[in-house]
Amino acid sequence: MLFLFGEGPIRLRFNEHLITALLAILIGLIGGFGAIAFRFLIKFVQEFFYHHSEDFIYFYREVPGWQKIFFPALAGLIVGPIIHFLAREARGHGVPEVMEALVLKGGRIRARLTVLKMLVSALCIGSGSSVGREGPIVMIGSSAGSLIGQLLRAPQERLRTFVGCGAAAGIAATFNAPIAGVLFAVEILLSDFRLERFSPIVLSSVTATAVARSYLGNFPALEAPPYELVGWHELVFYALLGVVAGLSALLFIETLYRSEDLFSRLPLPEYLHPALGGVLLGVILLFIPQVFGVGYGTVNQALLGHFPVHWFLILLLAKILATSLVLGAGHSGGVFAPSLFIGAMTGGLVGSVVHALFPATTAPAGAYALVGMGAVVAAATHGPITAILIIFELTGDYSIILPLMLSCIVSTFIATYLKEGSIYTIKLKRRGLSLRHGWEESLLQAARVKEIMHPERPWVPERASREEILSVFEKAPHSYLLVLDERGELSGILSFHDLRRVLFSEKPFTARDIATRQVVTVTPEDDLLTALSRMARLGVSQLPVVEREGSRRVVGMISLKDIMSFQERELAKRYLASGV
Repeated sequence: MLFLFGEGPIRLRFNEHLITALLAILIGLIGGFGAIAFRFLIKFVQEFFYHHSEDFIYFYREVPGWQKIFFPALAGLIVGPIIHFLAREARGHGVPEVMEALVLKGGRIRARLTVLKMLVSALCIGSGSSVGREGPIVMIGSSAGSLIGQLLRAPQERLRTFVGCGAAAGIAATFNAPIAGVLFAVEILLSDFRLERFSPIVLSSVTATAVARSYLGNFPALEAPPYELVGWHELVFYALLGVVAGLSALLFIETLYRSEDLFSRLPLPEYLHPALGGVLLGVILLFIPQVFGVGYGTVNQALLGHFPVHWFLILLLAKILATSLVLGAGHSGGVFAPSLFIGAMTGGLVGSVVHALFPATTAPAGAYALVGMGAVVAAATHGPITAILIIFELTGDYSIILPLMLSCIVSTFIATYLKEGSIYTIKLKRRGLSLRHGWEESLLQAARVKEIMHPERPWVPERASREEILSVFEKAPHSYLLVLDERGELSGILSFHDLRRVLFSEKPFTARDIATRQVVTVTPEDDLLTALSRMARLGVSQLPVVEREGSRRVVGMISLKDIMSFQERELAKRYLASGV
């Protein structure tokens, strides 16, 4: 392409980085407008049901009790069949599904999720479901970024970057928090801070924030008066808050997934579970209306310290229960905003007790509520950097950054020490997928030994002599021989190294005499990552495959060469499918 500058033409080179940057800006625009549309859709649904669009705590006394039960149940009755029959990925809080798509599908997310997730989540939140906006908007933005990448046949690594761009744009526009949007994408979703990923994600986040501010204004999502650290001794209490926040996050995670298990055992069609969850939520709303929807109005009251100590505890437990019930039942919504709510109540509870004991030397309960929000988010998501920055951006208050950093690190340590996995990754772990490894390793974790093992199993009997062993080694395709007893079961394994040590010995020997008797094996149902790990630990290149755990009957052999060849083939398939 030619452009005229001054006296002559200058060729503008559209290289790979420029194209990626332009697409990142486009994804940011889509994410920003998507977040705005999503917020207005939630308000529309709430206005349709309750004839009010402001926070529920300001008009709940005008709502008849039957409506508090009926409308969440009706919304559940509508979204249940939509999710069950059209887009099961729209069920629940959404972020684990994006993680799964990044790990197992190279960033491919179905295009229909952009519309369906927005619709079902708006119905749930607008009717009162005790969930957040960020999970749906992450999936909406991510699916939009994935769609653009797929339409342009982007290579897989760039497609994953576009998914991160969409997620960052959604978070940034929803919370008016561009830095937090970037950190959420790179720390929690991608776990990758490389510059080639970071730069496009920053562009998307900035673009989405600019779009959102042009329509919604540049206001913090939460309102808190300025708080400060009263004295350095107060850091001890903030460290204590970190411990309590870590335990609160673990209680939330445990209750959430126990609720999922409870609903999965009900003798009721799955598409009716959201309606039942709506009824149960409605019963809670009759007594504790503060758990309605996202709940930022109640959080703002906590930041102002407007609740007595016992009410902080009641709201903490009620929010955990309400969110767990609706998400366990299959409603669509996020866990980030509920984590902020739970954190505010946890901090308010600790702060009320501490301030009552030491009123002259500690900050009021609202300061601890502010720090508690970040601490619970950090512990629940295992993203302390994101939590620290999002509290700063949500409130615009930098004055208690040191207590915030301390509490977030302590709470994350408590959560990771007591339980493996975050609120997002546990859902994937329950499906048999681990994100501790990269997506290349996940290929091996998803495949089974039986898929590539060889049925040939060269063997010798325990009483085999030197000559018999040499004869079998000469014809064997493997570098190891199995040693079988008279019942045909594994009693040892023999390598050429074992044989070489005694090959020129004058003393007679048998296979049993020189074989390694403690043999490590795998089963056909073990994954390839397990087989590879055992080979690496032993420093061997082959393992016997036995019928089942504890059995000694060999059904085949698996080698390091087989595993590496399988991984190379699968990686090649993925890159070719991505248009590389």
